[in-house]
Amino acid sequence: MQIYTLKQAVKEVISQNEAVNYRPIRFIEKTEKGEAKNLSVVIASYLLSPENKKEIFKFLEKYQGCPIFIEEFIAMYSFDLPVDIVKEAIQRTKEIQEVRFFYYHNKKDI
Repeated sequence: MQIYTLKQAVKEVISQNEAVNYRPIRFIEKTEKGEAKNLSVVIASYLLSPENKKEIFKFLEKYQGCPIFIEEFIAMYSFDLPVDIVKEAIQRTKEIQEVRFFYYHNKKDI
């Protein structure tokens, strides 16, 4: 699926996470399921939250690398967000991928 807008990315994050039995409740509420009028501001605030970063790694561990995060779509498409937001998304995506690799590698060894 090609993602063209931030709204589409938000909806895709929700959809893919629900498909692996993870419902990102806080993300859904903050973004109003992608319908927030100031979605780019909401996402920027959400992404820069230190609490959000802690949650990412908590859920990666709980679901063994399966959840996807808005940072990954921002890293790919940027959606005309401010440069500092895109840079943070890229850095977090690198960290997310490292954790995913750990779980993928350990599943293969089992």
